[in-house]
Amino acid sequence: MKRVLLGIMIAVLAAGALTVAIAQQTRETQTGRLEFEELVWDFENNTFVITGTPGKPAMLSVRGLNDAELRSPKITVNADSGLNVVHGAVASGPVRVNMLTAPDTKGVRRRIDATAQDSATYDQGSATVTMVGGVIADIVTLPETGDEAAHLESEQITVDLRASTLTASPGSFEVTTEVDSEGQQ
Repeated sequence: MKRVLLGIMIAVLAAGALTVAIAQQTRETQTGRLEFEELVWDFENNTFVITGTPGKPAMLSVRGLNDAELRSPKITVNADSGLNVVHGAVASGPVRVNMLTAPDTKGVRRRIDATAQDSATYDQGSATVTMVGGVIADIVTLPETGDEAAHLESEQITVDLRASTLTASPGSFEVTTEVDSEGQQ
């Protein structure tokens, strides 16, 4: 009887340890990093204002499901009290944004490299990045096979990170696709 109870206890402990190990393996994390010449941290409002120099702009980098990097002379970042969530960020131009979209339903990811002359705003609540003023963006499907490359010029673009969509107005859009020697895509 003692052997049966001991066997059951060992099996329960092993199952519990396996469950914890699996949960740890599937845990998603996101890491934010700031680089700056100067940082002003408003403790009461959990707001960071970071500035760079003319040769080296301030940078906000987020690594996780949607990797993104924002570079600008001045970036204001709003976070929660525990510094666990970035609620938003506003960058004044000129601004450079590099982001990697989450996989779409077919598993395809896109890299977006864009610049804007006026500003860029990140809103965590709507999971959007909006760039304003002479926006130029190059979009490449990953892995880079040459299948799709797009060039976009617009006054404003908004990238919805949840829906994996990009909206632009007004502007121009050019797509280059690879064709084989027989003229087929």
